[in-house]
Amino acid sequence: MNFILLYKGHYGAALRGPEMRYAALAQELIKKGHSVTLSVCSDDRSNIPSGVGFVPVFNIPRLIKSLFSSDVVVLHGGGPIILLLVIISSLLGKHIVLDGYAPRWIELDKIARSKKDTSQVKLLTKAYFNVMRGFLGTLMFNLIIVANKRQQDMFRGMMAQFTLTQNFPRVVTIPFGCSEQVSLAKEMGRKNLAKFSNSSFSNDDFLIGWLGGAYSWFDLEGVVTEVANAMIKNNKIKIIFFGVNEQRQIKLLSCVDASVKENIIFLPWINFEQRFDYWCGFDISLVWGEKDYENDYASRTRNFDCLTLSLPIIQNYDDEWGPRLQQSGAGIVTCKPQLADTIFDISKDPDMVKNMSLSMRAIAPDFYWSRFTEKLISSIETTPMSIGRKLIGLILFFMMMPAVFTSFIFSFLVLPFQKNHINE
Repeated sequence: MNFILLYKGHYGAALRGPEMRYAALAQELIKKGHSVTLSVCSDDRSNIPSGVGFVPVFNIPRLIKSLFSSDVVVLHGGGPIILLLVIISSLLGKHIVLDGYAPRWIELDKIARSKKDTSQVKLLTKAYFNVMRGFLGTLMFNLIIVANKRQQDMFRGMMAQFTLTQNFPRVVTIPFGCSEQVSLAKEMGRKNLAKFSNSSFSNDDFLIGWLGGAYSWFDLEGVVTEVANAMIKNNKIKIIFFGVNEQRQIKLLSCVDASVKENIIFLPWINFEQRFDYWCGFDISLVWGEKDYENDYASRTRNFDCLTLSLPIIQNYDDEWGPRLQQSGAGIVTCKPQLADTIFDISKDPDMVKNMSLSMRAIAPDFYWSRFTEKLISSIETTPMSIGRKLIGLILFFMMMPAVFTSFIFSFLVLPFQKNHINE
């Protein structure tokens, strides 16, 4: 089959979730004998796998040619023009897969309601556009892939009022994949981290890695405060962040006692291809999401890199990784009031860390990218949709648009007067 993976990403040194997913998926599809094209937004293609084609997403003639010559279109993002081209491709008989990972309108709506400037309108517009794309996917696309059951239930709920349960099988849970496990020496990772940080820690320090972004909607100040409380009890505990801007660093350090500020280390982003060479030096990974809607429906993609490294995880509860860690023993699920004690206890128990690492190793094969690819292809082959059915879906979509537009206008008018109730 001929695949095009549509996400206007930058496949350079640092990759975001969709880019990580598509680069790995493209590589596995090539291994299985399929043809793959990635959409790109820049000339930096250093992380596009060998043998994979690319098309500039803003080069409309080339994009049209790639779409119309494909068998399968996997859509994650893109504006109205891309969506229109995908609709036409669908009506021409192409198999359309909506990548429903991390429903972005939840995040966008939350950010919009926490701001007090003109960007609120832009964010709200993007949020509604994302919702409409989700509705379109439920009505006329062949398949929707999601990361967990919460996302599956949400998309099924969107389609239920139109097709009842008839199309429920078209929403398929395929968790984010991980690379096959690598054998990297912890000592080597420590040396790489020490060199990168100008020897900011000792060989016997307990290193915690924060492997993702320090986004503004995280309650990261509260988390860092609890980590610092553990450091006060055990000065060997260190935490390392990557890619945090200077203003955010100052804000985070203002939350901690002066005696442990040097235990919080900020490093630049690491090249995507070299990340495992550094991250293998950590003792644990700390992953935290603010307790809200975004955390309910998100999939913690950085955890899958921990599977590759057999790196234990400490995190707060979510509906996907919370049960997975609790059942497997591959990590610890805790809450903020207990975080300091949890970190302190594990820092003093190397056997516990070792056992959790072994558990991570045991569950990793179920999430290899090869398994992801096999399930995706199997789902594509079992979800055909006739042109007539797609036309009916498109008609329903256009009939629904006035109602959504009315809702958008109402949200736009009341937005300046609303307080942020996202956590209530």
